[in-house]
Amino acid sequence: MQWRFCGMFNYRLQSAVPDDRWLGWIDEGEARRRFHVPGERLALVPPVDEATGIVPFYITVTPGADPSFTVSRQEAVAPGVGVVTSQSWWKNVGGGRLFQDIAVVWEFGEYNPELPVAAHRAVRRWHAYNNEDGTGRVEEHDLVAKTFTKARRTDVPVADLYLPVPAWGEWESLV
Repeated sequence: MQWRFCGMFNYRLQSAVPDDRWLGWIDEGEARRRFHVPGERLALVPPVDEATGIVPFYITVTPGADPSFTVSRQEAVAPGVGVVTSQSWWKNVGGGRLFQDIAVVWEFGEYNPELPVAAHRAVRRWHAYNNEDGTGRVEEHDLVAKTFTKARRTDVPVADLYLPVPAWGEWESLV
C-alpha cells in the first residue's frame, strides 16, 4: 500500500493540514524522523478509495520511544465527503504490544447535500473504555435528546484487545 504522511489529517477536506514547517504532506524520511520524537505530529494516510473519493481510514500516531496509534475509520456520505464513524485508540503498553484502551463509535443521521458538510453531525456516540485487568466502562451520549448513560464493566474480554506493534508500513493490522 502506498502511504502518505502529514502532521495532521483533516477528514472534512480529505487532505493534510499545513503546519509551521510544512505545507501539508511530508516525505517518508521526515515521517520516520517524527515517529519516535515525543511532541511531534504524525498522521499515516492510505490511498483514496476511488469508489468513494475518501480515504477509508487514517492513523494518528502519538510519537515517542514507544508510539501509540489512533485509527479513525471513515464512511462516505457523498462522493468525496466523509465522516469519521469510529476510532480505536491503541496504547503502547511496552514489550512490543499495543492495547485498545478506548473505542468510540458515532451514529449519524441522514446527510443533506444542500447544507454545508460541517452541518452533518452525529446524533449518538458510544465510548468503551477498557483496562488491561478486564474492567472498564461504556458510555452512550444521545446528542439529540441530550441524554447520557454510563455502565461499569468487570468482564471485558481483553485477549482480543492486544496487538503487536506493527512494523513500519504495516499499519493495516491496526484496522
